[in-house]
Amino acid sequence: MLPTRALVWPVVLRPFVAGDATLVQRMAGERAVADTTAVIPHPYRDGMAEAWIASHDSDRAAGVQYVYAIARAEDETLVGAIALRPVASERENLGYWIGREHWGRGYATAAACAVVALAFTWLDCQQLAASHLTRNPASGRVLEKCGLSLVRRAVREHRGRPEEFCVRGITRDAWERQAGGR
Repeated sequence: MLPTRALVWPVVLRPFVAGDATLVQRMAGERAVADTTAVIPHPYRDGMAEAWIASHDSDRAAGVQYVYAIARAEDETLVGAIALRPVASERENLGYWIGREHWGRGYATAAACAVVALAFTWLDCQQLAASHLTRNPASGRVLEKCGLSLVRRAVREHRGRPEEFCVRGITRDAWERQAGGR
Protein backbone atom coordinates (compact mmCIF):
# COMPACT_ATOMS: atom_id res chain seq x y z
CA MET A 1 0.00 0.00 0.00
CA LEU A 2 1.27 3.50 -0.82
CA PRO A 3 1.71 5.92 2.05
CA THR A 4 -0.97 8.58 2.43
CA ARG A 5 1.68 11.30 2.59
CA ALA A 6 4.66 11.49 0.30
CA LEU A 7 7.92 13.05 1.32
CA VAL A 8 8.22 16.28 -0.62
CA TRP A 9 11.74 17.56 -1.21
CA PRO A 10 12.16 21.31 -1.53
CA VAL A 11 14.80 20.94 -4.27
CA VAL A 12 15.43 19.47 -7.69
CA LEU A 13 18.96 18.48 -8.66
CA ARG A 14 19.80 18.98 -12.32
CA PRO A 15 22.83 19.57 -14.51
CA PHE A 16 23.96 23.16 -14.91
CA VAL A 17 23.33 24.78 -18.28
CA ALA A 18 25.17 27.70 -19.87
CA GLY A 19 22.23 29.98 -19.10
CA ASP A 20 22.89 29.54 -15.35
CA ALA A 21 26.24 31.34 -15.55
CA THR A 22 25.00 34.85 -14.78
CA LEU A 23 23.15 33.72 -11.67
CA VAL A 24 26.07 31.51 -10.57
CA GLN A 25 28.45 34.45 -10.88
CA ARG A 26 26.13 36.71 -8.87
CA MET A 27 25.43 34.22 -6.07
CA ALA A 28 28.80 32.46 -5.78
CA GLY A 29 30.61 35.75 -6.24
CA GLU A 30 29.04 37.27 -3.17
CA ARG A 31 31.71 37.51 -0.47
CA ALA A 32 29.44 35.98 2.21
CA VAL A 33 28.99 32.86 0.06
CA ALA A 34 32.55 32.53 -1.24
CA ASP A 35 34.09 33.09 2.19
CA THR A 36 32.28 30.11 3.71
CA THR A 37 33.52 27.62 1.09
CA ALA A 38 36.89 26.06 0.47
CA VAL A 39 36.88 26.44 -3.31
CA ILE A 40 34.91 29.46 -4.57
CA PRO A 41 37.35 32.23 -5.50
CA HIS A 42 36.70 35.83 -4.52
CA PRO A 43 36.47 38.00 -6.46
CA TYR A 44 34.55 35.77 -8.87
CA ARG A 45 35.61 37.20 -12.21
CA ASP A 46 33.78 37.34 -15.51
CA GLY A 47 33.99 34.06 -17.41
CA MET A 48 34.65 31.91 -14.33
CA ALA A 49 31.06 30.63 -14.10
CA GLU A 50 31.01 29.74 -17.80
CA ALA A 51 34.32 27.87 -17.52
CA TRP A 52 33.16 26.06 -14.37
CA ILE A 53 29.89 24.97 -15.98
CA ALA A 54 31.73 23.88 -19.15
CA SER A 55 33.96 21.57 -17.06
CA HIS A 56 31.07 19.52 -15.69
CA ASP A 57 30.47 17.23 -18.69
CA SER A 58 34.08 16.01 -18.85
CA ASP A 59 34.23 15.54 -15.06
CA ARG A 60 30.98 13.55 -15.15
CA ALA A 61 32.14 11.43 -18.13
CA ALA A 62 35.39 10.62 -16.32
CA GLY A 63 33.52 9.81 -13.09
CA VAL A 64 35.69 12.31 -11.23
CA GLN A 65 32.97 14.64 -10.04
CA TYR A 66 29.20 14.99 -10.36
CA VAL A 67 28.03 18.59 -10.06
CA TYR A 68 24.38 19.47 -9.78
CA ALA A 69 22.48 22.70 -9.76
CA ILE A 70 20.25 22.94 -6.72
CA ALA A 71 16.92 24.41 -7.80
CA ARG A 72 13.78 25.11 -5.79
CA ALA A 73 11.24 22.40 -6.53
CA GLU A 74 8.34 24.84 -6.64
CA ASP A 75 9.62 26.93 -9.55
CA GLU A 76 13.08 25.52 -10.47
CA THR A 77 14.83 28.76 -9.47
CA LEU A 78 18.57 28.12 -9.11
CA VAL A 79 19.59 28.43 -5.44
CA GLY A 80 23.03 26.80 -5.31
CA ALA A 81 25.29 23.93 -6.27
CA ILE A 82 26.42 20.58 -4.91
CA ALA A 83 29.29 18.35 -6.00
CA LEU A 84 30.03 14.72 -5.28
CA ARG A 85 33.52 13.32 -5.80
CA PRO A 86 33.34 9.49 -5.55
CA VAL A 87 37.04 9.44 -4.70
CA ALA A 88 37.84 11.95 -2.00
CA SER A 89 40.11 14.83 -2.89
CA GLU A 90 41.85 17.23 -0.52
CA ARG A 91 38.37 18.71 -0.08
CA GLU A 92 36.75 15.38 0.76
CA ASN A 93 33.84 13.93 -1.27
CA LEU A 94 31.07 16.45 -0.90
CA GLY A 95 30.87 20.20 -1.33
CA TYR A 96 28.01 22.65 -1.75
CA TRP A 97 27.01 26.27 -1.61
CA ILE A 98 23.69 28.11 -1.45
CA GLY A 99 23.09 31.70 -2.55
CA ARG A 100 22.84 33.97 0.51
CA GLU A 101 19.26 35.01 -0.22
CA HIS A 102 18.27 31.32 0.01
CA TRP A 103 20.02 30.46 3.29
CA GLY A 104 18.04 28.87 6.10
CA ARG A 105 15.34 27.23 3.97
CA GLY A 106 16.55 23.62 4.01
CA TYR A 107 17.84 23.56 0.44
CA ALA A 108 21.39 22.51 1.36
CA THR A 109 20.15 19.77 3.67
CA ALA A 110 17.75 18.35 1.07
CA ALA A 111 20.41 18.41 -1.64
CA ALA A 112 23.15 16.94 0.56
CA CYS A 113 20.93 14.12 1.84
CA ALA A 114 19.92 13.30 -1.75
CA VAL A 115 23.55 13.22 -2.91
CA VAL A 116 24.62 11.05 0.04
CA ALA A 117 21.83 8.61 -0.88
CA LEU A 118 22.95 8.73 -4.52
CA ALA A 119 26.56 7.96 -3.56
CA PHE A 120 25.63 4.93 -1.46
CA THR A 121 22.81 3.67 -3.67
CA TRP A 122 24.23 4.09 -7.19
CA LEU A 123 27.98 4.46 -6.82
CA ASP A 124 30.54 2.18 -5.26
CA CYS A 125 31.25 4.53 -2.38
CA GLN A 126 31.96 2.89 0.97
CA GLN A 127 32.37 6.12 2.89
CA LEU A 128 31.89 9.83 2.41
CA ALA A 129 33.47 12.83 4.03
CA ALA A 130 32.81 16.55 3.89
CA SER A 131 34.33 19.49 5.66
CA HIS A 132 33.17 22.90 6.76
CA LEU A 133 34.79 25.87 8.39
CA THR A 134 34.37 25.69 12.17
CA ARG A 135 33.04 29.23 12.03
CA ASN A 136 30.23 28.01 9.72
CA PRO A 137 28.13 25.90 12.12
CA ALA A 138 25.12 26.03 9.76
CA SER A 139 27.04 23.88 7.28
CA GLY A 140 27.88 21.49 10.09
CA ARG A 141 24.19 21.15 10.93
CA VAL A 142 23.45 20.33 7.27
CA LEU A 143 25.96 17.50 7.37
CA GLU A 144 24.73 16.24 10.75
CA LYS A 145 21.16 16.07 9.41
CA CYS A 146 22.48 13.85 6.60
CA GLY A 147 24.10 11.51 9.12
CA LEU A 148 27.72 12.68 8.91
CA SER A 149 29.43 12.82 12.28
CA LEU A 150 32.53 14.68 13.35
CA VAL A 151 35.68 12.72 12.49
CA ARG A 152 38.36 15.32 13.22
CA ARG A 153 39.29 18.98 13.15
CA ALA A 154 42.04 20.17 10.85
CA VAL A 155 43.76 23.49 10.32
CA ARG A 156 44.09 24.31 6.63
CA GLU A 157 45.03 27.27 4.53
CA HIS A 158 41.93 29.28 3.62
CA ARG A 159 42.13 32.55 1.71
CA GLY A 160 45.78 32.97 2.64
CA ARG A 161 45.51 32.24 6.35
CA PRO A 162 45.14 29.15 8.56
CA GLU A 163 41.56 28.25 9.53
CA GLU A 164 40.04 25.39 11.43
CA PHE A 165 37.82 22.98 9.52
CA CYS A 166 35.58 20.24 10.88
CA VAL A 167 35.74 17.03 8.85
CA ARG A 168 32.60 14.91 9.04
CA GLY A 169 32.03 11.46 7.64
CA ILE A 170 29.71 8.51 7.26
CA THR A 171 30.19 4.94 6.08
CA ARG A 172 27.86 3.02 3.80
CA ASP A 173 26.98 0.69 6.71
CA ALA A 174 26.09 3.59 9.01
CA TRP A 175 24.02 5.23 6.28
CA GLU A 176 22.15 1.98 5.59
CA ARG A 177 21.38 1.61 9.32
CA GLN A 178 20.08 5.18 9.45
CA ALA A 179 18.15 4.88 6.17
CA GLY A 180 16.51 1.68 7.40
CA GLY A 181 15.17 3.52 10.42
CA ARG A 182 13.52 6.30 8.45
